[in-house]
Amino acid sequence: MENRPKVWCAGIGDQAVPGTTTVVEGAPGTGKTAALDDLAARWEASGRQVVRARASALESDLPFGIVAQLFDLVDSALVPVEAVGALQLTAVAADFPVLHGVYRLTAALAARADLLVLVDDAHWADAASLRWLAYLALRVRRLPIALVLTVGAGERCDDPSFGEIAAACRRVALDHLTPAETGRLVSAALGEAAPEFAAACFDATGGNPLAVTRLVKALAEDEVPPTAEAAWRVTQRGAEVSGEIMAARLRRRPASVVTTAHCLAALGPSPHPGVLAELTRLSPVELAEALRTVELLGVAGPAVLDDMPAPARAALHLRAAQALRTHGASDRAVADHLLETSPGLEPWAGEVLDRAAQEAVNHGDTAGAARLLWRALREPVANPSRALRLLGIAELVGNLPGATARLREALQSDVDDAESAIALSYALHAEGAPAEIPAVLGGSPTARAHLAVHGLVWQEAVPTSVSLDTPAGVLHRVMVGDISADETRRLVSPGGGVLAALTSAMTLNLADSLDEALAVLDEVDRAQAPALRALTNVMRANVQRRKGDLASARADLAVASDHLRQDRRWHAVSTWHAALLADILLEEGRLDEAAAVIADASTDEARRTWSFGGVLTVRGRVLTARGDDHEALEAFLAAGRHCAAWPYRNPAALSWRSGAALACAAMGDGERARELAQEEVALARVWGAPRALGMALRAEGRVTAGAAGRTLLEEAVRVLRASPGRLELARALVDLGVVLRRQGDTASARTYLRDAVDLAQKCGSTAMAARAYSELVATSSGPRRMRQTGPTALTPTEHQVAELAARGRSDDEIASTLLMPAEGVEGVLSGIYRKLGVSGRLHLADALFVD
Repeated sequence: MENRPKVWCAGIGDQAVPGTTTVVEGAPGTGKTAALDDLAARWEASGRQVVRARASALESDLPFGIVAQLFDLVDSALVPVEAVGALQLTAVAADFPVLHGVYRLTAALAARADLLVLVDDAHWADAASLRWLAYLALRVRRLPIALVLTVGAGERCDDPSFGEIAAACRRVALDHLTPAETGRLVSAALGEAAPEFAAACFDATGGNPLAVTRLVKALAEDEVPPTAEAAWRVTQRGAEVSGEIMAARLRRRPASVVTTAHCLAALGPSPHPGVLAELTRLSPVELAEALRTVELLGVAGPAVLDDMPAPARAALHLRAAQALRTHGASDRAVADHLLETSPGLEPWAGEVLDRAAQEAVNHGDTAGAARLLWRALREPVANPSRALRLLGIAELVGNLPGATARLREALQSDVDDAESAIALSYALHAEGAPAEIPAVLGGSPTARAHLAVHGLVWQEAVPTSVSLDTPAGVLHRVMVGDISADETRRLVSPGGGVLAALTSAMTLNLADSLDEALAVLDEVDRAQAPALRALTNVMRANVQRRKGDLASARADLAVASDHLRQDRRWHAVSTWHAALLADILLEEGRLDEAAAVIADASTDEARRTWSFGGVLTVRGRVLTARGDDHEALEAFLAAGRHCAAWPYRNPAALSWRSGAALACAAMGDGERARELAQEEVALARVWGAPRALGMALRAEGRVTAGAAGRTLLEEAVRVLRASPGRLELARALVDLGVVLRRQGDTASARTYLRDAVDLAQKCGSTAMAARAYSELVATSSGPRRMRQTGPTALTPTEHQVAELAARGRSDDEIASTLLMPAEGVEGVLSGIYRKLGVSGRLHLADALFVD
């Protein structure tokens, strides 16, 4: 297909015969004018006559403007007296003598040879000319005259004369090219086009014939080969061509439409109605009509702004910034417009740019933050120290070189700037250079509070003293173990930013307020830098692990892993992630995989962080499961030696003593085993949270012989029943059941072991369920089949949906949190109900242990 307009015109030519009126309708660029050109050429080639005119929005108020265009070259001797005023544009009214005079002129021309009357863009024709065209359309059947008009698809023409024409005409609709037709047109011009190249041409133009034709011409001029490898060049060139076409269309429109298009292009999609009205300065009716026209033309985007003179464009952006600020838009939205203006025009510009840069930093937009900050420095009231600090933070978040040097410069320019000191401390943290952190943060109480956070990772940064005034300070005292869980819960205050939320959530986690910890983590802004998103998800996984919901913990670790791959500098988070993952693999009975995770995590960088103690503890548990008690003991003791460099003794954070006690007992050193277990029990009683105490009591019960050991295990079960640690309860139930079976109390043993099997399966611990099951069989209760339903049957996504639903979230909230379609949530829930054996949302909390 060499020329689609010719095909259209052939169809029009079949209809455009003497005695007919035809209206050709099509969107801009579909070839209406090209069709008229081709039709005119056909008539003239056959020796017939053609008169034509093109209407314009700029001349729509000129009476008989179209009539004058049609007959301006006609021999004046043929013009009746009544028609002279119309042709000379002096007639002010379309009364009957004028209309009939022009009609007589047309008939006289047709008497010489068949006449084709063409009017392009008739929807813009003046009222007098439209009335004459309607007059002609009613009489054309008696004459050798064909009347053809083109109108834009969707264009409004409220003149009643146009209605008369439409009622008596034949219609031809022009459409866009199909992908196949576009490909044939491209191949005809450039040679055989690769499918990818042809598809790119269609995507760039939408199949608009004018855009395709101009794009192909531009590609030919650029000597772009029609290959798959060159398809990427089509997108760029297509945008340029489309922009040129848009600008040309817009120039023919009234000022109200041009202004509206410029404002829409500046404000972007879905602008605030009040801001748009303020910028355009149009009445509601005028604005509505202009918006309809702009949408019809499809003129929007950067190309429209590029067609404006630079001073006018800058002035528009300044007005947009002012209007957006007045209407309460975000600092970033206002700042994006300020970037396109000159500095010093508004006294508030520097502050807005600063705040917008901070927002960009928080969301990980390093490039955007840098651009905003360099622009802020040009404002007369700019704060160089603040701008340098924010720029350094942006580079830190973006893992760009020079962040530490930039933040040092910011601190040196204002030694009392606590925020610069804090930012520099985290840059040193990321570099693995903690020795300097205490000196950097020593300037103010606000900065010193962050030592508690760094001290959770680096021994060199542990503060000598810390206040309970901040969540980080509370967490430090909790880790040290010199305040109780009850006192801690009263001190927790998660408000005050991401740091406060994360440290508060960690404190609540250690205090067994697990659902409260999850609620705090749910409120943490998800649009943070990758490292913070990773930390948030690792913390969620830790809470879920403590609850015994291993599937949800695995799902959170998978999300965290994606973020950690984007920024590998935060070794403490990576190490914590590895410890949790290995622990879950151990619970699933996948010992080799757990050992591989531990080996990969045992790097030199990881060994310097506090969280490596968790890796060593899980390594000890893996070795215990393999029966290598000697190596297991060494791993647990290594964890103790590692943690001895820190003052953190709270067993709720790391319970290495329990593992060491069990390993000692297995090796026959009962006295040392009891010493280690009793030390952990004493520390846990000081702390007071039931999970840590129950775990310590269980260990002491395991290493204590006879009735005393049974009593300790019974106390452990009692304590753990009051805690949210369901998996630890299952572990204590198994140990108590074993002791009872060996002491001959088979009936009680069966009861505890059955509960342990159910709990372990519910938590997803196949290793624990298998152990409980084998002990149950040993009581001669018969081969009880392992349950295949319950939480262990849920997929990770189903676990996340079920947990959110159990905590009262709506379908829309679940969909928003998990980035899934809202209509798909109910279907997922139906499958969850079936697997859990519950009838609806009200029973999910019990099935999943959600309080």
